Amino acid sequence: MNFIKIISVVALLSSYSFGQIDGKVYGLVDDKKVELFGAEVFFKNGRQGKTTCDEGAFLFEFLPKLPDTLIVRALGYYPDTIPISKNEKQLHLEVVLYPDNLLEEFVFVQKRENSSIMRLDPRNVENLSSGELRKAACCNLSESFETNATVDVNMTDGVSGAKQIAMMGLSGVYTQIQMENIPIIQNLNVAHGMNSIPGTWIESIQITKGTGTVVNGYESMVGLINLEYRKPDDLERLFVNVYGNIRGRGELNVHGGKKISDKLSTAWFVHGATVQGENDRNNDGFRDITMGEDLIFLNRWKYASDRFVGQLTLKGNLSQKYGGQLGYERGDTASIYGVFNENRNLEVSGKTGFIFKKPATSIGVIYYAKYYDMIAQFGKRELVAQQSRGYVNAVYDGILGTTLHKIKAGLSFVYDDLHQVVTSDLPAGYSELSLIRTEIVPGAFAEYTYTGLRSTLVAGVRQDYHNMFGWQFTPRFNYKHVVTENMDVRLTAGRGFRVSNYATDNIGLLATNRPWVVAADIQPEVSWNFGGSILQQFTLFGEKALFTVDYFHTLFENQLIADRDQDVSQIVFNNLSGRSFSNVLQVELRFSPLKNLEIKSAYKYLDVRATMGGSLLEKMMVPRHRGFANIGYSTRNKRWEYDLTASVFGVQRLAVVELAEDVLSEDNRSSIFPMLSAQITHVFKKFEVYLGGENLLDFRLKDPIIDAQNPFSERFDATRVWAPILGINIYGGIRFTIK
Repeated sequence: MNFIKIISVVALLSSYSFGQIDGKVYGLVDDKKVELFGAEVFFKNGRQGKTTCDEGAFLFEFLPKLPDTLIVRALGYYPDTIPISKNEKQLHLEVVLYPDNLLEEFVFVQKRENSSIMRLDPRNVENLSSGELRKAACCNLSESFETNATVDVNMTDGVSGAKQIAMMGLSGVYTQIQMENIPIIQNLNVAHGMNSIPGTWIESIQITKGTGTVVNGYESMVGLINLEYRKPDDLERLFVNVYGNIRGRGELNVHGGKKISDKLSTAWFVHGATVQGENDRNNDGFRDITMGEDLIFLNRWKYASDRFVGQLTLKGNLSQKYGGQLGYERGDTASIYGVFNENRNLEVSGKTGFIFKKPATSIGVIYYAKYYDMIAQFGKRELVAQQSRGYVNAVYDGILGTTLHKIKAGLSFVYDDLHQVVTSDLPAGYSELSLIRTEIVPGAFAEYTYTGLRSTLVAGVRQDYHNMFGWQFTPRFNYKHVVTENMDVRLTAGRGFRVSNYATDNIGLLATNRPWVVAADIQPEVSWNFGGSILQQFTLFGEKALFTVDYFHTLFENQLIADRDQDVSQIVFNNLSGRSFSNVLQVELRFSPLKNLEIKSAYKYLDVRATMGGSLLEKMMVPRHRGFANIGYSTRNKRWEYDLTASVFGVQRLAVVELAEDVLSEDNRSSIFPMLSAQITHVFKKFEVYLGGENLLDFRLKDPIIDAQNPFSERFDATRVWAPILGINIYGGIRFTIK
């Protein structure tokens, strides 16, 4: 029997040869090349077939016995054939299909995954499409990850209603947020910047685990989230989304695009939101969510010709939120505890790309400028700050001999001017804190990519000179090896560097009356991230299934520590004195037991520790275990869509607080708690109606605020929020589209 198995394996292997053929498939539309999604690419005799991805790309990592003929076809286009000789085992192809003019109109239906692992990328990248974002009718970026296991969403405190993300068990400040490869969230808008990005504006999100590459900067430490906005040349003429929930929140999103000419197009986006009505379900005298308004506007322009591409984006937003005790209005802080947040932002970003005649060679220039103004008031404590930032990144993209060897190199420049003051009239132990600094950081980088038969290597270095902290060297490395046609192994390592801001990085800590003590010599944060993943694709219930295992270790050389263990009566901000690290293991399974039914399930283990109070302790508000499951189903005619998401969060360490004079809290561990959300969508010809619910099990913290009856006392603390405050929330809305 073993002999027969050996003969079978040998016979199977003999029908294949090692090699790699990759490329892109384009369709010619109005004399312009368009990337074709879902085109079929297969060998005539080899019985191998691929379907192109969103970018029109395909990859064969195992070749049939050559010579053979590669056939490329797509509905509505004439097919093309490419002879492959015996010696052509490593090729990069660009295939252009010409339209079949006999077909005046055609409909091409292809199933597009809402959430997928980008197997062609040597990095560990998960792509979320707009279909994934629709599953939870997300309102802004900070609420766009409810159906995702990699990114966690937490509340910062119990009075402001602000949310923040976390990756690898670490705060979102260690994850670089980009808009089409432009870093857009740093310093002041770390606290509320994601709230100013409506979910309906987003075309897709790419989540990268690890430090990523050196091309876009040095600040990525544990992950990178890149947003792709809707494009002007591929946008509905009019889209309207109206949203409302039972807690008094209403939103209106309107956008549309227009082609001015074959090469020039524009798009505009408007978002308005408001929360009216006071919610206090736990009867502690404080609003469970803040009231207020948001107004956000964005205008995009795009020019594209054969050799030149240019984009320009203008964005402005104004946000005002009111929270705290019932009846609070801004300015009334003498007798009532209030929370007020105002954020004003104006930004300009753009891209300019020059494409040369030499294959795979181009130069791109990215530029970004913003002005940000914020006021954050928590009781009698107030943060007032202004930031001006400029960023330029010039990138050369080319090849070394052949497309197997690619090179990126460039120069970057960062200017960041910050004026910030934290004031309070708390008694002894607290004084006014100010932070005034101007960062000037020129840098240079180079990155080499090798694409072999079964391996891909991306290695890069960058050198930056910081006017305050000197030279900073940033190496990064990504490697992918194709073990079999259905199994990939990825490895990554890299250094991250960022200049922290004790106030905005920890804005939720303004919701306690503990005095802040900030060291005078706060140094930049420096970390090393190492990780790996295994991806296995197989067949389950007759459909494609995917199993992944990820492990990442982050080690800090230095970190800004908000130490609450050194002295219960105050919060000490200081440089790391000891060790700080995180270990993250994530296991995920995706499969389809029935047609149109998709299931994602995951388990995540988090071991995150830092030296606080002189001891190596668990980081607060980080659950050691998390379970996750998402089930999505659509009917055969695509008229009805159903989605269900369940999460279970493990025990978390909580801060020790003073409950009464000389009496400290003893129960400093949270409980295990579940979260359940669901949504139903009905699709009509030109519009959709959706109805959903969040926290359907109505799990709520009983007493989220310590000493809520005395909000100006030294014991008042609204930072021990480890579970929802609001409870069950039912929402609904309408999406209307003119294509």
